[in-house]
Amino acid sequence: MISVGRGATGATDETGRPAERARKIADRLDRLIGREAAKAGGRSPTYRELTDRINRLAGRDVISKDTIRNLHHGVNQKGQVPNPTVDTLDWLGRGFGIQAGASYFVDDSKAAVVDEQLDRLEKMGDLRQALGNSEVVSLVQRASGLSDGSLHMLVALADKLKQLEENAATGERRADVSDGA
Repeated sequence: MISVGRGATGATDETGRPAERARKIADRLDRLIGREAAKAGGRSPTYRELTDRINRLAGRDVISKDTIRNLHHGVNQKGQVPNPTVDTLDWLGRGFGIQAGASYFVDDSKAAVVDEQLDRLEKMGDLRQALGNSEVVSLVQRASGLSDGSLHMLVALADKLKQLEENAATGERRADVSDGA
């Protein structure tokens, strides 16, 4: 179990290595920033934009751009390992829409669950682009009561259908090229 520091010193994981804990936080924050960049056509949010979003959400100043930068790089400007509070990590997670907050950044099993949910949301976004908004809303409404196993099957089916359509489109293009030759 990883212990999240409440102050500025002494945070360690079960092995006693604060640098490993900081790297884990940095890697997860990097993935979240990368997901946002992918949604925004490759443009990552700035630390200032993230700070403004989180502080607006909190209704008060709870994080600074330097804190986000330090957590993202895994070291502060003096080369020391950052030691965020639980509150800081909670707000950071919430800024990305993750209600698990601090546990996302320090608990591997919680992070795996959240990452899987984020992957599902991305796939639903892909469906929305392919089908249009009204069809996706209808699909989501129908799928909302399904078990996790059924949802996995639905996502697998969507992936398979997409692959079949891409293969068919590639085959049609090949046929067009050979007809013209």
